[in-house]
Amino acid sequence: MLSDVAFIMKNTPPEGAASPMALFELLERRSGAPSKLHPRQRSVLSAYMEKLKTKDLAFEMPTGSGKTLVGCLIAEWRRRSKGERVAYLAPTRQLAQQAARLAELYGVPAVDLTGKHKDWAPPATQRFLRGQAVAFATFNAVFNSSPKMTPQALILDDAHAAESPVASTWSVRIERDREGTTYDQVVEVLTDCGALSTAVARRLHHRTAGRVYLAGVAETALAAPALERVLEHALTFEPQWRFAYEKLRHGGLAACLVYANSDEVFVRPVIAPTHSHKQFENAAQRVYMSATLGDGGELERAFGRRQIARISVEIADLAPVDTDEAGEDEEGSGRRFFCFPGLAPGLGDDRLPVFVRGQIDAFGKALVIARSERERKKLIEAVAPAGMPQWTTGEADDAPDAFRVAKRGLLSVANRYDGIDLPGDTCRLVVMNGCPTGAHLQERFLYESLAADVVLNERIRTRLIQGTGRATRGSGDRAAIIMLGRDLETFCTTQLDTMPPEIRAEINFGLEQDELPESGLKEALATVSAGGEEWAAVDQFIRDREEADNRPRRAQGGATHLQAAARCEVEAASAAWHRDWARAVEQARKAIEALAGGDSHYRALWQYLAGSWAVLAARGSGGTHWIGVAERHFADARVSARGTQWQSELNLNAASLLARDSATVENAPDPLDEWLIDKLTDHPLRGSMKRLPQEQTVRDGLWQTDSTQFEHGLSALGELLGAEVLQRSSAHSEPDAVWMFDEHFWLAIEAKSEATGPKVAAKRVREALTHLNYAAGTTHREAPEGSVTLLVTPQMEVASDAALVATGCPLFLVAPEALQLMAERLLAAWDSIRAETSRLAFADARPVVADILSKRQALPSQWLALLTTRPVGTA
Repeated sequence: MLSDVAFIMKNTPPEGAASPMALFELLERRSGAPSKLHPRQRSVLSAYMEKLKTKDLAFEMPTGSGKTLVGCLIAEWRRRSKGERVAYLAPTRQLAQQAARLAELYGVPAVDLTGKHKDWAPPATQRFLRGQAVAFATFNAVFNSSPKMTPQALILDDAHAAESPVASTWSVRIERDREGTTYDQVVEVLTDCGALSTAVARRLHHRTAGRVYLAGVAETALAAPALERVLEHALTFEPQWRFAYEKLRHGGLAACLVYANSDEVFVRPVIAPTHSHKQFENAAQRVYMSATLGDGGELERAFGRRQIARISVEIADLAPVDTDEAGEDEEGSGRRFFCFPGLAPGLGDDRLPVFVRGQIDAFGKALVIARSERERKKLIEAVAPAGMPQWTTGEADDAPDAFRVAKRGLLSVANRYDGIDLPGDTCRLVVMNGCPTGAHLQERFLYESLAADVVLNERIRTRLIQGTGRATRGSGDRAAIIMLGRDLETFCTTQLDTMPPEIRAEINFGLEQDELPESGLKEALATVSAGGEEWAAVDQFIRDREEADNRPRRAQGGATHLQAAARCEVEAASAAWHRDWARAVEQARKAIEALAGGDSHYRALWQYLAGSWAVLAARGSGGTHWIGVAERHFADARVSARGTQWQSELNLNAASLLARDSATVENAPDPLDEWLIDKLTDHPLRGSMKRLPQEQTVRDGLWQTDSTQFEHGLSALGELLGAEVLQRSSAHSEPDAVWMFDEHFWLAIEAKSEATGPKVAAKRVREALTHLNYAAGTTHREAPEGSVTLLVTPQMEVASDAALVATGCPLFLVAPEALQLMAERLLAAWDSIRAETSRLAFADARPVVADILSKRQALPSQWLALLTTRPVGTA
C-alpha cells in the first residue's frame, strides 16, 4: 500500500495570495507571532503593490515598528506568487539569523545561508535554489567577486549600512603594516607617473602624512598598466584584497580613484559599479528597508543605482504602534544618558583616559567602539582597567557569548555600529570614540581632506544612532554613553535638530550637563548604573522634554541638491567604469549643475573629476576642444575648494597632463630641495674662500660622545643647511636641535650620544615625541605637515614598551655614523660650491649648486632617505 512505501509524500505547494497583506492571513504563524498588521505596516504593503513593477524600491520604518515582518511578507509573497528565488540580506550574520528566526515565527519558510558558502548546509541551499524557502544571508553573500547565490528578488534590510560591504566588492586596501613592499611599490608607481608629488611621497615614506591624499586621477589612469603589474605580482602572496582585485583587473583600475595615507593605499571606483554585477543587477526587484533612509541621495550612491523610488507613509495619519503587535523582538530603545566628559570643567585631555578607565571599572562591563583597528588598539591600551578580561568581534559577528555571561569584561570593536545586541544587564556602558567616520579612506578623504561633511552627515547620524543603541534594545533598558572627541561633540551640537525626537532629547540633556565637574559626572553615571527611583526621575524628565518638543526634524543642509545630483553622479561613474570618458564628463557636468547652490567642497570634487576625465577624453579622441573643457572644470574646482588643501599637491594643468606620453614622467622638483638650492645659492658663505666657520664645530661635535659638544655640532650642521636653528634656552624639556626649513619642513633631534645601555627606553621616546610641539610653542608657529624627529643614539635596539609608545609616530632611530656621513657629504658639497661658484651671480650659480648638491647626495630628499630608514615604532 502507498502508506507503507518509504518515500516522502509532500502536499501541494502552499497557495498564493493576491498581495503580501492578504498573504499574512494565510501564514501558519507560531505562538508569539503578531495576530494582526498595524496601520504603518498595512500602509507600506499597500503602497508596495502600487509600485510592484519598480525595480528599485525603498521604504523607511522606525526600529521596533515591524519592518522585518513587512520584508518577510514581501519576500514570501514574491516566492509564492512569482516562483522567484528570494534572498533577504542584512549587514551582519547576527541580524540575518535574527530575521530568519522571526520569519519562521511568522510562518515564512527560511534557510540560513550566512557565513562562507562552503559551510552552507546542502539541504538549505537546495531549498533556496528550488524556490522552497527564502534565503537569509549577509550583504557579502551577493556582494563579492564570485557570489554563490543568484537571487531573482532581493530584500535588503538596514540598507543604510550597506555602503562599505557593497563597495568592498571593488575595493583594494593595501595595509602598510601587512604589505609594506606592495605599499611602497604602489606609491613609487604613483610618484613616477606624477599622481603623487615628491613631497607627498616623502610624507608617506616618513609616515608623516597628516591627511588622506587623492592621487591624480588622469595620471593614475595613465599608469594603470604599471599599477596592475605591481598588484599582479603581489597576488603571489595571497593578500586579503585578491578577490576584490578580480573585479578591477583588465581595465577597471583606470576608472578607480586611489587614496593614500601613512598607513594604507585604498583603490576603488568613486561609486560602486553595481550595474556590472549580475547577481545584483539581474534581480527582478530590489527592496531596500531602513530605519533611516536619508534624503540626500545616500542610498543611490551606496548601491550604485540611478534612482530608487520611495514609499512614503504619512506619519500623522497613523495610529500609534502597539509594540506587542509590531512583529519585532524588541520593544523600543530604552533610555540613554549621554555623557560628554570632554566638556566637563577641569577634565582635560590628560585626565580623560583615567576618567573613562575608572567608569569602565565601576560599571564592570563596557562596549568600546572605535573608528579603526589602529584606533581601537590605542584606545584600549589607554582605558582598559588592569586585569579586566577583553574580547573583540569580527565584522559580521555578534558579541561573544563569553562576554555576555561574564560578570566583568570589555568588548571592543572597530567600525561596528550595528549588529551587536547587549540588552538588559548584559552591558550598561558604551564608549564611543570620535565621530563615526572613516570606514575607508574615501570616506576619510571626503570628511577630513575635502571637508565635504555634508555628504556624509546622514551616514554619520545613522551610525551614531545605531552605535549608541547597542545596550538599549528593550523599552526597559538603560545605559550610559560616554562620548569622546571634539568632532563627536561638535557633530552632536550642530546636528542636534536633525535627530529623531527621542535621541535629540537624550543628547540635549547630556550636553546640558557641561557645568558638572568630574565628581558630578561620576555621581550621574553611578545613578545610571544603579537604576532605581533616581534614574526613573531622570528618565521621566527626558521623556517630558521629548513630548514637549514639537519642533520638526530639520532636513540635512544641501540635501535637495545632493539628491538631485545622485543620479548624474551614478551615471558619470558608470561611464567612467566603461572608459567612456566623454559621457563621464557630460554626466559629471550635470551633477555639478545639480550641486550648484549646495556644498561647494563636494562640488569641487566633481569639477576635478570632470576635468580629469576630459583630459582622458582628449587622449582618447585627440579632440583639442577637450583641453578647454578640462581647464574650465579645473578652474572651477580651484574656486569651489577654497578653504581646503587637497588640491595643493595635484596637477590641475590640462595641457601638461595631456602632454604626458608615458606612465613614467619627470616629476616636479621636491619643494624642499628647491628651497635648499635657493638658500645655499644666496648664502653669504658661497662667495667666501675662508674656511667655513661651522666646519670645526661640526667635526668636533659629531665625531665624539660628549653631549654638549654633540649638540653644538648639530646646531652648526643645521646652519650649513640654511635652516633656522631653534635657539637653546637650557630648559629641561627642550630638544637638542630643531632645524626649521621655513614652512616646508622641520627636523627635531633628540641626541643621546653618550648612551651605553642595550636598548632605547620608553622615557627617551616620550621626550623625543614632544620636541616638534615644543618648537611650535616656542616659535608660535605650526610645525609643517611631514616634519619628523630623529633619535640619535648608538643604541640600535628599542625596548618593547618604547616601540609601542612610538607606534605610528614620525620618530626615527639614527646611528651617529649616519649623521657623520651626512655631514661629510654636506661639507664636501660646500667646498665644491665655493670653489666653482664664488664669482658667479645667483642666476648662473644656481644650476651649478643644484648639480653639486645632487652629485654629493646632499639634497634633503637624499639625506632624509639616509636618516629615516628605521621608525622607532617598528624597531
